Amino acid sequence: MKIYPLELGLQEDCPYADITTELLKIEGGGRMKLITREDAVITGVFRLRDFFESQKLEVLFCQKPGELIESGDTIIEAVGDLKILFKMWRISQTYLTTLCAIATKTRQIVNEAKEANPDVEIVVACRKAHLGMRQEEIEAVEDGGGLYHRNSLSDTVLITQNHLRMLGELPIDIKSFHHKIEIEPRNEEEAYQCASFCDVILLDHFEAEALPPIVKKIKKLNSQVKVGVAGGIQGGNIKEFAKTVDLIVFSSVLYAPPLDFTCKIEGI
Repeated sequence: MKIYPLELGLQEDCPYADITTELLKIEGGGRMKLITREDAVITGVFRLRDFFESQKLEVLFCQKPGELIESGDTIIEAVGDLKILFKMWRISQTYLTTLCAIATKTRQIVNEAKEANPDVEIVVACRKAHLGMRQEEIEAVEDGGGLYHRNSLSDTVLITQNHLRMLGELPIDIKSFHHKIEIEPRNEEEAYQCASFCDVILLDHFEAEALPPIVKKIKKLNSQVKVGVAGGIQGGNIKEFAKTVDLIVFSSVLYAPPLDFTCKIEGI
């Protein structure tokens, strides 16, 4: 049986009892609000709402996924037993600060890239998600306006440089009826060679200034193939890449610094 991140978080954070709350004899009903101290794109709130309700809390309010909220706004508000609220405090705050950071950073990157090229697709390599958090982080990427690249090894055929190193040469005779074929060529010449038989060419660690003539030649060989770029891409240089390619694949947003959220608990 799968244990979901919030359930696991509760087991880790309160394996037996909240001994501080018990020592202080805090009892009765209460209200908890999670509030942002900075602008943020919201994600993860519906999963958190469902978790609160499974713990016998009543959720009075929560923001919608994908919404951009401002400093001082309430993200989610719940009422119930104070002992339960104190157990929920840290894990729910950590959960949201981490996921909303991914959504917020993704939104920023998407907006920057589309200023240079409205048609470019921003794709996050979600196989690099934190272990056990892949589905939540995929949703965070989508709520931020990005797409995810391969949920698992079972999703898409991606022939990497390591695969090519083992084969020794391009597998030019491969076909897949069900899946698109992506190839990560080892050099410019291989990019031209695989243009005729793959769906996506992913140029890894190519310099932005070198891309225009390479992409132009690939498109001349096959106008239907999509050309993407990956490796060494940050917010500061993404516009230069976006001008030339169809898609940009990166993973840095998955490790965005947590946002500044606070929690307020009061008796009612």
